[in-house]
Amino acid sequence: MAKLCPKGKAAAKRKFDVYPSAYANMYASAVCSGKVKPGGKKKTVKKAKGGGLREWVKERWVDIGAPKKNGKYQPCGRKSTKSSKRKYPKYVPIAKANKMSTSQKTSAVKRKRSKAQGVGGKPTNVKTFSAKSGGSLLVASCYN
Repeated sequence: MAKLCPKGKAAAKRKFDVYPSAYANMYASAVCSGKVKPGGKKKTVKKAKGGGLREWVKERWVDIGAPKKNGKYQPCGRKSTKSSKRKYPKYVPIAKANKMSTSQKTSAVKRKRSKAQGVGGKPTNVKTFSAKSGGSLLVASCYN
């Protein structure tokens, strides 16, 4: 068993009423390893930034199948599928929609609407970019 440093023992004795205890030894060990400053708070480990589900949910999703006259898009979501006059939507993040060409948008919408939707109560997923005849990789997939 590794010995505790004098600094950790002293900090544990100051903090806990009963020193030779499991909690006091854990605290002393944390002080010795540098995870805790004596008398201070624990160091927080910074999480790696990046994508993930939270970022995916925060993105602004739009319907590329129903563009407005001014070049903008309808927001994601419809009031009711039965009362809506719009055809079945193809949703993508706004950043992706702005990068897509007109032919890519029409192709994606056409492929989405050609599939039977609502099978089993869930929408049918269709890839946003189709595979080319040369066998190139798919660039991205659609989540809705």
